[in-house]
Amino acid sequence: MRFLLFLFIIFAVVPATAQEFSPQQADSLKQELATTSDAHTQVKTLIHLAEYHIWKKGELAINLDSANNCLIRAERLNRTVRSTELAGHHLLMKGFMLTEQGKRREGEEAVAQSIPFLQKSNSQRLLGLAYFELQAFYDYSDVTQCRERIRITGLAVEAFHLAGDKALEGWALTTLGDLYSILEEYAMSNKYLLQALTVYQSIGHQKVQDVYELLGRNCNNQGDYKHAFEYALLALKAAQATKDSTMQMATINNLLGSLYRNASRSEMSLTYYHEGLNVALKHKDGPNALLIVYVLGRTYLDIHQPYKALEILDAIPRGLLDSSNARVKAIMGMLYMDGYYAVKQPKKAHQYAVILEKLIQDNALTPEWTNRVCITLVRYHLNEQNIASARLYLDKCMTVSLLPTSPEWVTRYDISYRVDSAEGNYKAAFYNLLKYKTQDDLLHNDVKTRQFQQLDVEYETSKKVDSISLLTQKTRLQGINLQQAQLIRNITMIGIVLALAVIGLLYRQYHLKQRNNKTMAVKNAHLEHLVSEKEWLLQEVNHRVKNNLQTIVSLLELQSDSLSGDAHLALQISQNRIYATSLLYQKLYRTENVSSVNMKVYITELVRHLEDALGTSTFVKVTLDIAPIELDVSQGVPLGLMVNELITNSFKYAFNQTIARPEIVVTFSIEQGVASLIIKDNGTGFPDADENNFGIGLRLVKGLAENIKGKATIISDKGTFVQILFPPQGSLTSEMQNGTPLGILNL
Repeated sequence: MRFLLFLFIIFAVVPATAQEFSPQQADSLKQELATTSDAHTQVKTLIHLAEYHIWKKGELAINLDSANNCLIRAERLNRTVRSTELAGHHLLMKGFMLTEQGKRREGEEAVAQSIPFLQKSNSQRLLGLAYFELQAFYDYSDVTQCRERIRITGLAVEAFHLAGDKALEGWALTTLGDLYSILEEYAMSNKYLLQALTVYQSIGHQKVQDVYELLGRNCNNQGDYKHAFEYALLALKAAQATKDSTMQMATINNLLGSLYRNASRSEMSLTYYHEGLNVALKHKDGPNALLIVYVLGRTYLDIHQPYKALEILDAIPRGLLDSSNARVKAIMGMLYMDGYYAVKQPKKAHQYAVILEKLIQDNALTPEWTNRVCITLVRYHLNEQNIASARLYLDKCMTVSLLPTSPEWVTRYDISYRVDSAEGNYKAAFYNLLKYKTQDDLLHNDVKTRQFQQLDVEYETSKKVDSISLLTQKTRLQGINLQQAQLIRNITMIGIVLALAVIGLLYRQYHLKQRNNKTMAVKNAHLEHLVSEKEWLLQEVNHRVKNNLQTIVSLLELQSDSLSGDAHLALQISQNRIYATSLLYQKLYRTENVSSVNMKVYITELVRHLEDALGTSTFVKVTLDIAPIELDVSQGVPLGLMVNELITNSFKYAFNQTIARPEIVVTFSIEQGVASLIIKDNGTGFPDADENNFGIGLRLVKGLAENIKGKATIISDKGTFVQILFPPQGSLTSEMQNGTPLGILNL
């Protein structure tokens, strides 16, 4: 299966040399390119962006165009920077890009041109990548070119070692071992493959299935089946540990299938062959799928199930195969010819025999496949009793060189014995039969069978240990999950209990609140009834007080009618005083508010009454500027009495014939939380303003002002000026009262 190995060499170059960038990293590079002003950094960033576009998945032409634009800009900038390392890096990426575009010759030239620059810059990693890429341009099937590939790959190994890049060093060593294997120099191949394992293990690299597989194939080709089987099992174990789903799994299963087939364990070989075929078909890898179908079909023919062989052959999608390829024709022809011959359809078998003979005549196959096709044609012609044709293809087969340990020698000795016997050359037939038996015994002796069985048991035991470990982990995980489930259940139960307790408390609180609300509603209704009753009673009291005061006023008025002089005047003054009080209570019971009175309405009506009572309305002008202020009864009554006294004094004593336009001004307002009542006239005033000379009326004003925690100021200057300042009490002045500085009352 050397063809399989070569595929891995070809496709291994890209992962080893490519430095893939994520879209996020590419965005960071673009941002860095836009913000930096350093030319060296710009060139380096452009080359990295070119790498991103070259290895971006999809290989679209637009990606390669973007890479080309980046490289052109980088080359232009580097003419100024003149960095040897960046020049080499630029040429290396250019070579990658040209190769991806299918321009292999131009790509090879660019990579080769990058090497001198990278050697001068001492950039060992980039130099190693350049060597690694350069070796891929040489043809492995040509011995001379394959030797050159080995030489260049060795330089890549040395560069990666000096760079300290163990991952790339291990990969280059693996490729070197693969190339020596192609040349069938298995000792050298194993040497480098074991070195690759050592390097990988030093960095904990676990994806070593490719190394183990190559070692297994080398040992198989050398006839060391024990170690071949060991390495093949290690390759499978490493692939499973790293969850490998690539075509590597197909080649590993194919190797194991071949080893089991050589050990006459057909049932096991079929299992691995089928597993490998499934992987190849999943990846739509037609050439490798056909190779596995070949060995799978051969195995079914060996155990006399030709229909299965034909069924497998028919099942492979024809769209995956190149029908013009000589190897494809050879594989399909051999299987169909042997299959149809085995199911007794010689005409169909003959058609494919003709195709195979044409391939041999045209020398269209490699030596390996020429040997196989010739062996198949020898058997076919022997079955057809065509001894001359059988000898022709046997001689052709013997011209192909094989290693002495190759399993193909067993088959050669077998068909040589059969051809010699058919020709009557019994001496040569006996010699070839002896060789056949000797080689066959070496291949299938009891010791090797026991080795396979022992290794099989060891592998199965390893699988069981892994399964037990896995089951133990699963059991432990289940135990943890069970504990977590129990914890969650307990937490849930506690949560439910707490929730029920909270709900119970909330319900109890709600019930108590409802009961309290009902109780409060009853009490509020009772209080509202009491308040309403109280207000009614207050209105009734105010009404009765007003009526009683009005009765007193009426009695005083009757009494004053029978008197004259000072007695009549004294009764009239008393009558006015009582009227002032009576008027206030009249206002109280006629309004809804039974505790305060509107001073604007009250003072206005009181002043008008005094004008009428004293008969001065015709020649004294009274100007009122009263704010609509609500005052408590406790202040309203004294204030009304003070207005009564001061207005009466002005009417009686302030004016004589010298006053041309007598006027009284009454002002009541609240400023800065202080109530101010001002009563002034433009009369004659009084000559002596000493308090000791005040009459009853002014002393009464002073006393009433003190009763309401106020202060009365009396000034006689071109008339009389009286100001009473006091803190108001009433619903409309509460805010003013709260903001009143108490010191203002002492002005």
